[in-house]
Amino acid sequence: MVDVLTDVATFASQSDWLLIRPTPVVTLEIRKAAGYTLLLPAATLFLLYMFRPRPYVLAAVTSWISAAVMLLVLSFDSGDGGSLDSPAHLVTGRWALAVWAFAALGFGVSLRSSGAWFRMPATLPRVVTWTAGAVAAWMAVATTFLQPGAVMAPALMLSSLFQGKGAVAYFQAAHRYRFVGALLAGLGVSGIIIVNVATVVVAIASRDLTQVSVVAFSNLVSVAVMGLGMHLLIFEDVIEELRTAGAALSESRDEMRAMAVTDPLTRCYNRRFLEEIASHELEQHRRYELPLSLLYIDIDHFKAINDTRGHHTGDRVLQTLGRILRAHTRQADYVLRWGGDEFLVLLSADNDQAVAKGHEIRQAFMDSSIVKDLPAGVDLSVGCVTVPPGTKDFAPLIDQADREMYRRKRALG
Repeated sequence: MVDVLTDVATFASQSDWLLIRPTPVVTLEIRKAAGYTLLLPAATLFLLYMFRPRPYVLAAVTSWISAAVMLLVLSFDSGDGGSLDSPAHLVTGRWALAVWAFAALGFGVSLRSSGAWFRMPATLPRVVTWTAGAVAAWMAVATTFLQPGAVMAPALMLSSLFQGKGAVAYFQAAHRYRFVGALLAGLGVSGIIIVNVATVVVAIASRDLTQVSVVAFSNLVSVAVMGLGMHLLIFEDVIEELRTAGAALSESRDEMRAMAVTDPLTRCYNRRFLEEIASHELEQHRRYELPLSLLYIDIDHFKAINDTRGHHTGDRVLQTLGRILRAHTRQADYVLRWGGDEFLVLLSADNDQAVAKGHEIRQAFMDSSIVKDLPAGVDLSVGCVTVPPGTKDFAPLIDQADREMYRRKRALG
């Protein structure tokens, strides 16, 4: 591809389209091999496109196909013969060079699009569309009526401009997403531009195309880096998406689990949560001999609240009690809505501390603003039970705390 670009000076000075490209056969064979080789990354990228159907991947495929066309179209005899028509030289016709120019334009636009479309909408700005269209129309006219330089110069300049835009887009993607593939692709495209410019300068200065072989073929390194970067970028993009999807799935799973073990009205835990933590809490209680107590809490005359103030007020009372329970317990404690207007609190405390905590919770509830507007007799009844060592099941203790709560309720009544 780059070896073709090195001959700008010769293209511009030739007036005979049929004799535009006398080139040694060995260079042509290398160019043919390189052109066919460039179809390999085009094929692998297309296979990745089938797996990862994104516009930037398709644009990358197009860039490699365009590069292959640029090399191949000027590697075969397409002229009508001439004084240099011999096995040691190639004769290039007018329309073959036009195909090369269109392929060069497509190469630049594709590289620009591949970088700009990464995780962005696949759109071409009007300036790109109109500029490329105008140059393509000019090349069609120049191929018919003008000399080779009128075709080559616009194609080379505009292709290099679009390549530069593509390199900038890749570097921006590398900075934004921290992807090594985008960085390599940007470096590869930048290398192609630099080598092309250096090759043209050497060709014009030396007026001998044989002197630029080393410079031109050094572009193979840039092409390899660009290809590696494009492939790596696709894999990084997929891995990042999978990682993001996995995090979202994990977050969704945690949210679903929280919903499954949380009462939606009071934001306290429910019975299912106690089933999940019971074994662990009892094991911790046994192994480390930690104090553990249960508070069974019931709102007195809750039915009267619903009957006289409505269920909306009853819900507000439950929410208020839930907030008080969470505010007056520690992170190591658990507050559960056991059912209806009944709550269960699992406290890391001995019996005296648990009883004191029950009084504290009752007083906070009675002092809350919502209680002042409730029917007379609304109160809290609290039953307290200490979890003895060796306990294997909370159920008997919960029943005992429930009976204790009703005993206190009857005593207050």
